[in-house]
Amino acid sequence: LAAIVSNIFLKHKIKHYNNHKTKKKLTPGEMGLPWIGETMEFYKAQLKNQIFEEFVQPRIAKYGKIFKTRLMGAPTIIVNGAEANRFFLSNEFKLVISSWPSSSVQLMGKNIMEKQGEQHRFLSGLIATSLGHAGLVSLVPRLCNYVQLHLDTYWRGQDQVSLYRSTKLLTFTIMFECLSGIKVEQGMLTTYERVLEGGAVNFPGSKFSRAKKARNAIEGMLVKVVRERWKEMESGLIEEEKQGMLLSPLVDAMIRGEISEEEVIDNVVLLAFAAHDTTISIALTFKMLGEHPNFYNILLKEHYDIMSNKKLGENLTLEEIKKMKYRESMRLFPPIFGSFRKAIVDIEYEGFTIPRGWKVNVLSQLSLSFFFPSLDK
Repeated sequence: LAAIVSNIFLKHKIKHYNNHKTKKKLTPGEMGLPWIGETMEFYKAQLKNQIFEEFVQPRIAKYGKIFKTRLMGAPTIIVNGAEANRFFLSNEFKLVISSWPSSSVQLMGKNIMEKQGEQHRFLSGLIATSLGHAGLVSLVPRLCNYVQLHLDTYWRGQDQVSLYRSTKLLTFTIMFECLSGIKVEQGMLTTYERVLEGGAVNFPGSKFSRAKKARNAIEGMLVKVVRERWKEMESGLIEEEKQGMLLSPLVDAMIRGEISEEEVIDNVVLLAFAAHDTTISIALTFKMLGEHPNFYNILLKEHYDIMSNKKLGENLTLEEIKKMKYRESMRLFPPIFGSFRKAIVDIEYEGFTIPRGWKVNVLSQLSLSFFFPSLDK
């Protein structure tokens, strides 16, 4: 009995000692309330598109460029800077794996962001057939046509335009019709917006509950589209233009039994989420150009020089877009906050320990004033 008690006591002391050692190495920061953590502060800043200004930068000023918090129920380490991006991206699948909040996974599904190893590489290859260099070469002229049609339909002759709403409709239409070959039906955007409004907690009547219902409605629409594309491909009646669009290689892999119908739908939903995230960046670009007419004139000249060498009605090419110099709005207003990953081993970084199982958020915005004093120049 004495031996058993001694053994239990020693195990407890060793565990306490190890925990104490680990705690000493944890990054500074606040974990907030149990489970909720600092999620509410994070969401409030997100709603105002002020995550960096109101959530991240005050904590960098207080704790340094790496700090801990708790977001959506998970202990999370937030890291900043080019070195952090290089370190974690180069150690994907070795030290960290992609890991989004459970609420996001429930709404977006088990898409490429949730896959690991060979499954991830396989889906990347499928998507790259449409988003790789060859796919983008054919995509750019189509995209130009959609933008021109949108401007003619919703902007021409108008005294005032709701830029954010118009941009949201444009990016949504481009994602589905131009990139995927899926006709946007009336009410699709409204339903999709309900999915995007989903919160972190699911209870009857909550935003998450409504978002989940909207997600099921979107899935119902996409099931019909996927099965129709399957019939077109098997019968050989598919239009040539649709063959190179994103949905076709996914459905082709489904026909071969390499992925499921659910995976096809989940990846289309993910890409629509990603397209929506660019809306704010585009809208804020226009805002900045309106506030800085000198930069507007520089950008206008760049585009005038490109178009002066083209025939009337001739579209832009991918190579011309690559040569465009001015892309500062993407630096100042990146479409996403950062990339969520999960530590699969204890990680030693910057003199701190990131415990196995903790989330790591690598900020996408590298130009914080903490690192770049002339951020706005």
